[in-house]
Amino acid sequence: MNTEPDLATAQTVRQPVPPHTESPPEAERPADPLAKVMLTPRQFWVVLSVAGLLLGLLLALLPVRVANADPANPGHVTCGNTIGGVETGPLAGALDRPGQDVLATYVNTCESAIATRLAFSWPLFFAGALVIVWRGVVRREPPSASHPTASRG
Repeated sequence: MNTEPDLATAQTVRQPVPPHTESPPEAERPADPLAKVMLTPRQFWVVLSVAGLLLGLLLALLPVRVANADPANPGHVTCGNTIGGVETGPLAGALDRPGQDVLATYVNTCESAIATRLAFSWPLFFAGALVIVWRGVVRREPPSASHPTASRG
């Protein structure tokens, strides 16, 4: 092991790297491998809006279920969906013909659950539809030669 300090014989200050002034022509530049798998902003908005449209429609049409309040009979009761509202006939049938006060409590619970589902499903559906219409009406910007993703459109 050498304990003697080394004496510097070469310059120790780094010189700045000169900037590269030439860029290779477009034909010589290698293709971006991510360009094949990445979405353009326009495609991203279309995918996002179709997902919102389908999710909103699915949430609107699927039946809403609430938990059964009877501890002796655990399970759930189907209330209806956001389009039709609470269906009292099938609700009373699922509860084995309860009294009016019990049925009114379940109807209130079902209306609250449907209102919560409604707060999410219809805004998703209409936002998705609005973006699809907007993207169909608004024109694309013409591709410019200076923009790197102009050819991906």
